[in-house]
Amino acid sequence: MMEELAHHILDVARNSLEAGATRVEITVEEDPASDVMRFSVIDNGSGMPPHVLRQLTNPFFTTKTGKKVGLGLPFLQAAVERCGGNLEIKSEVGRGTTVVATFPYYCWDRPPLGDIPRTIVSLLVGNGHLDLRYRHIYNGHSYELDTREIRSRLKGISLDTPEVLIWLRQYLTESLSILSGGGGYEIARRAG
Repeated sequence: MMEELAHHILDVARNSLEAGATRVEITVEEDPASDVMRFSVIDNGSGMPPHVLRQLTNPFFTTKTGKKVGLGLPFLQAAVERCGGNLEIKSEVGRGTTVVATFPYYCWDRPPLGDIPRTIVSLLVGNGHLDLRYRHIYNGHSYELDTREIRSRLKGISLDTPEVLIWLRQYLTESLSILSGGGGYEIARRAG
């Protein structure tokens, strides 16, 4: 069972990579005043036909060879339903997939956001070529990281170089802590 939203985000984004995505956009929106916690993962992967899309939240269905079950999206669906939230999955063959999960911010059953910097860095390990855009919105203020911009400043050094990944994780943690004023971004309090 996935205990943090960051785990769900990582699972969905890894599905994007397995579908051949070269560009992934992840957005996390925290809006306590409106009681909304939402994340989206949008990719330019191969997309899915309607008959596959209809089966995605069935735990006994998977598109991966060698696996008998696919639990990532069914676990996300269950987490959303426990809170009375909403899960939307849209996909078109050859155009990509969009997954949007919306939760009530203050629902006791909502998983915590978790370690987003670790999630972003994990996606880049072995995928230094990936164009990844991460956007975090907290109370209407936003922070954005785009690997295309970082890559242009690295002048040929791969994004998945260990020193770059360490720096990137620290930079994300600090930036998200500043965005939330040090109190809203959940991992900032635990990361120390």
